[in-house]
Amino acid sequence: MLDPAARVHGFDALPGDDAGTLHRLLERASRWPDDDERNRHRYLHDRRTREIVRAPDGSPIPYDPATLDFGSLTGTTSQGHAHYGLVEGPLSDDPEVLKKEPWRFAVPPTAHAYGVELVQLYTDLSALAAQSRLPSAVWLQAAFAGAAFHHLEDLCNQIHTVQVGIYEFLETALLESKLRDLQTLGGLFGERHSLQQVGLRLIANHHMLSEDLFAKHLGEMQLAGIDQPDPEIAAAPDLARAIIARSSREGPQVYRLAWRFSAKTLHDGVSGHEYDPSKGDDPDAYVERTPEAQAAIGEFHAIEIRGLRRAVTAVREWQRRFPGKPHDPVPQLVAYHEQAAARRAGYKAPATGHQAIAWGYPIAAVALLSAAFAFARRKGTASKQ
Repeated sequence: MLDPAARVHGFDALPGDDAGTLHRLLERASRWPDDDERNRHRYLHDRRTREIVRAPDGSPIPYDPATLDFGSLTGTTSQGHAHYGLVEGPLSDDPEVLKKEPWRFAVPPTAHAYGVELVQLYTDLSALAAQSRLPSAVWLQAAFAGAAFHHLEDLCNQIHTVQVGIYEFLETALLESKLRDLQTLGGLFGERHSLQQVGLRLIANHHMLSEDLFAKHLGEMQLAGIDQPDPEIAAAPDLARAIIARSSREGPQVYRLAWRFSAKTLHDGVSGHEYDPSKGDDPDAYVERTPEAQAAIGEFHAIEIRGLRRAVTAVREWQRRFPGKPHDPVPQLVAYHEQAAARRAGYKAPATGHQAIAWGYPIAAVALLSAAFAFARRKGTASKQ
């Protein structure tokens, strides 16, 4: 479930492995699943040459096409499948579900994220390291424990438990993609932008903005009570699933508030700004300064602090329960790789380059112009008579 081209802490020797103290190691290790990009760029690699396998059109084939349900094949969003967790039970791609029960909305409705499984997998690896007699046993135990913490904490970040979150994203993406088709006459005079492209950009804009804004101002907030356990999470037999059940009800509100306080340029998924912290974007530069926006930010921070308290409880409870009941991850991993192979067999690469011209738009424009010309001509002839 890792990018075979990545160099991954815990599996490869890397700079920064020597953290000095166990406390510092756990802290660093809880960031490593993001920092070493282990879950990104999920290409299929040839077992013999290790080269990326490509489709007949030259495009790279994903190891598991299902990872594309949560983002792109490469870049930051390509790790979404590993850092999200959705509710159990039936999901739906009906827009009415997105309006009323957004935690149950997913496109396609078979979408599955692996945050829960990765919490368990890293817990298993940490337990295995603890039982080993390797000279590096203590280090390995902490490195894998930190990775388990990372995925637990991801689930406490409420927007990691909904795929889309709010109807406004879908509605705006549909409108903007159609307006773009009108402006370009279906791609005849400019590049088209699909509903998926525009929607993914709107979600990514508000996802990264909200995370960066909270992180930037966390040190300024009053965190009284953050150490008080969340009793419902502490008592849950399955930490990850209990967190998702709670977080998924709050995720839509986080996105709704972010939509209210974000700068209007982030609402434009075609020609607006594409928020990217790796390029130096400052979250404060992309929030509105109106009283309404500032009130929304206050509500947003309150929800985020609730998630932070949940994360503190979850990590401490994980440590208290470790190593837990013996669990063999091999059958689940074998099943996953078999399912991924089956999905690859039915995979069809998306069209490369620009979207095809939607000829209906220019044809309709020509028809309208012809009708207008004919009407004007008839009117002119009638006036001469």
